[in-house]
Amino acid sequence: MTDLYPARIDGVIEARELSVGRGVVVEAGVLITGNDGPASRVVLADFSYVGRLTRIIAPEFLLGDYSKVHNFTIGLGGQPLRIGRNCWIGGDTILDCVGGLDIDDNVGIGAQSQIWTHIQFGDIVEGCRFHSKAYVHIEKDAWFVGHCIVSPVRIGERSMALAGSVVTKEMLCNHIYAGVPAEDVTHKLGSQFETRTVEEKAVRLQSMIDEFTRQHPQHQGELLVARSPQDIQPGVCCFDVSRRVYTKTYSPAEVAFLKTYTPLIKFTPDGEPPFFVARCAD
Repeated sequence: MTDLYPARIDGVIEARELSVGRGVVVEAGVLITGNDGPASRVVLADFSYVGRLTRIIAPEFLLGDYSKVHNFTIGLGGQPLRIGRNCWIGGDTILDCVGGLDIDDNVGIGAQSQIWTHIQFGDIVEGCRFHSKAYVHIEKDAWFVGHCIVSPVRIGERSMALAGSVVTKEMLCNHIYAGVPAEDVTHKLGSQFETRTVEEKAVRLQSMIDEFTRQHPQHQGELLVARSPQDIQPGVCCFDVSRRVYTKTYSPAEVAFLKTYTPLIKFTPDGEPPFFVARCAD
């Protein structure tokens, strides 16, 4: 049987263990490899995308469902680089994984940003004090709007840094930061996320499904909103807003809808384990 969603690999992947999901696209000029020979492991999950002339040089590289790494991105270092599901990495971004870098589900990193896990250059024999590396875990739903420079600090869930921010200290959960160096401006702007009830989420998602089916009437009735696990219907793609998960059926309606609206909506497959387990901070 012909696969409805064949992968297209136009770049070069060098890995001892390689897993490529359905609908994956790796554009021309991409190189994914290890530091001294092939990477030990590369996983490109369903409908993930790697843009032109991107270079990933790391011992392990993981890219989750519907995540996109855009053109000219550089990922480099001697520790794993792992990117979760529904992530957006803008073009010309630097992802330093010298100390190890985990980017959790639903993270956005805007174009020309730099994420650093190490500081080293000065002559340590002569007494330079700045020579260190640290593991960085960017937690779920964090968002760097663009042109951000990020030091190896804790990045809390749902935190946000506005365009041009230089982040030098911890970003707290659901707080917003701006400036050089970045300061907490949550008291001025509010948080990135407001609190919504399950019903409010369901109504908003239903409006998006209605918009989608108006444009694609052949998919009418093929996408359902669930307010609890009890609303799930077998054999149909259901989006459970109470748990932020969907039933993964690979139906044309499901794939087209998620390709259209991700990252503006971010659901993960119901029943699947975490794409990776973040390690403990150093």
